[in-house]
Amino acid sequence: MQPPKEDGFWTVRAFLPVLTACVAAVLLTACEDREERIERLQIDADTIEELSLEAQRSANDGRMAEAARLLDEIDRQFPTSPEAPRALVLAGRYYFEGQEYELATAILSRFIRDHGGHPDIAYAYYLRGVSSYRSVSDVDKDEGDTANAENHLLAVITQFSGTDYALDAGVKLNAIKNQRAAKELVTGKFYHHRREYMAALNRYQNIVSDYQDSTYVEEALYRIIEVYRTLGLNSEAKNTAVLLGHNFPDSQWYYKAYEIVEGPLPDHIEGSGGSFWGNLNPFG
Repeated sequence: MQPPKEDGFWTVRAFLPVLTACVAAVLLTACEDREERIERLQIDADTIEELSLEAQRSANDGRMAEAARLLDEIDRQFPTSPEAPRALVLAGRYYFEGQEYELATAILSRFIRDHGGHPDIAYAYYLRGVSSYRSVSDVDKDEGDTANAENHLLAVITQFSGTDYALDAGVKLNAIKNQRAAKELVTGKFYHHRREYMAALNRYQNIVSDYQDSTYVEEALYRIIEVYRTLGLNSEAKNTAVLLGHNFPDSQWYYKAYEIVEGPLPDHIEGSGGSFWGNLNPFG
């Protein structure tokens, strides 16, 4: 004898495994259909709208690289359409948002090469520059990639001077130069510690000549003075200390340079305030 059917509970419970299996099958089929549809669209789409809609779905679901690839197909499959150029820019944006910075740089470079007169050209230059900048934020990044990032940012500054794009590109370009100066300083200190003084001196001098706006110039000048003193080049050490004092009169590296070139600071200088230091050049 079956238990009573209370509000259909027994019926639902009896069919629950079947319903669960059906739902799972539908979900699996939907997933397979989506993957197959995307694969088909990337080979031979019927219309631009198909690619655009599927790219939007992918972006909405957070699959940014997939969305970018679908938009790239608009340019590949419908290259003469008016939608193709903008699809490339949007693909670059999606790659950027997906942190695929090298892919973003590549596709935006293609847009810049092929569509120089497009209304979105300034934005494409800027987004390419920022993508390159993000890709080299790693200190250990290849030197060639860093040079490319500098060139891409410099292109924004020269091509679109006076715009917000150029202003931000300038800030990022300085950050890259500061990073390169830091690498030169670390390398110089490595050679310095190994008593390879000429190799160290070359690295320190590179900072002073090539990265004059970096925050590492003061220390680089001081390290140059240290090397000169070690090599017995006292006149060169003093001249460099004068240069350090002239450009950075309130720098602690300037005070340290005085001590290694002239000896301990005089008592009346040590007890003076910062404003006095700012007007003082103890090297005369």
